[in-house]
Amino acid sequence: MPHRTILLAEETWIAARALGAWLDAGQEVAEVWIGSGSSLGKPLRQPLALAFPDWSVRKIIRRRGIPVHNGPRLRAWPEASARAAALGADSLLNLLGLQIIPKPLLDHFAGRAINVHPALLPRYRGPCPRLAMLVDGRDAEAGGVCMHLLSEAIDEGAILGDRSVPFPASGGYSEWDARLADAAADLIRAAAIPYLDGRLRPYPQDESLASYRKPVPGELDIGPTTSLAHARRLVETLGRVGRLVCTPTADASRRRSFHVTAIDRTLGEPTGQPARVTWRAVELDLVDARVRLRRRGFDERVRELGHAISALRRRTRLPTHA
Repeated sequence: MPHRTILLAEETWIAARALGAWLDAGQEVAEVWIGSGSSLGKPLRQPLALAFPDWSVRKIIRRRGIPVHNGPRLRAWPEASARAAALGADSLLNLLGLQIIPKPLLDHFAGRAINVHPALLPRYRGPCPRLAMLVDGRDAEAGGVCMHLLSEAIDEGAILGDRSVPFPASGGYSEWDARLADAAADLIRAAAIPYLDGRLRPYPQDESLASYRKPVPGELDIGPTTSLAHARRLVETLGRVGRLVCTPTADASRRRSFHVTAIDRTLGEPTGQPARVTWRAVELDLVDARVRLRRRGFDERVRELGHAISALRRRTRLPTHA
């Protein structure tokens, strides 16, 4: 008999590939639960979803005719367990969903609530582990996907399996995202289903390796309080990811941020002059230097789109013709 799960997910490649693997293995989704703030309840802003529907959670849900329940946050929904029982769900699958699962719902599924985490637990528990490990330069040891049981404590449940996926040498963030998605799909087949079948035993996390890391406000931001050494570290790790921001003034009334990708030049000592912003660069004083940062322009966006298309095309089965 197939397993019948309640699905919590966000619109990500990792969630889409894991969901596809679950369905392709003959398993069922009783219902998708969407709470307030979920990306699945917002307009689809992924143009690649039209060309690569297998990489979109929403496209998969619509194509397979999976029912969706748009309800309250789980903490404010005491009837959630009763609804899961009425739907005949024997498990809960959280694919990068952002809600905390309340204890009554965990008790209802009694060790059959599974989570996907984009880091090798127990390292980098908590939200945004990928950006945090890039800033720390620890993607080689912590980059990957972990499948584990949900528990009352965040990201501390027993592990079903994991796959190491460091940041790639080429292809950028899109290639990393696609490799993580492939790893999540593999764990659905190799860990989640065997566990629910009773063929795989989970193992506890090694607390000696545990860390909880959440980027703090401003940590991914280059500005007047940033040292040159830290700015160099940020552009080396996040400049090619497209997530790095420069906020050239500390004046709250004039704060405006710009995406940047590299340090074009170190111009010397701080000058005390205000920041200078052009369509292609931001020149500003750091704590110990004045620098010119390259703004993320049209060419970088095209390059990132090209990387994304290439990553998906390599992993998409094209139809065969007789």
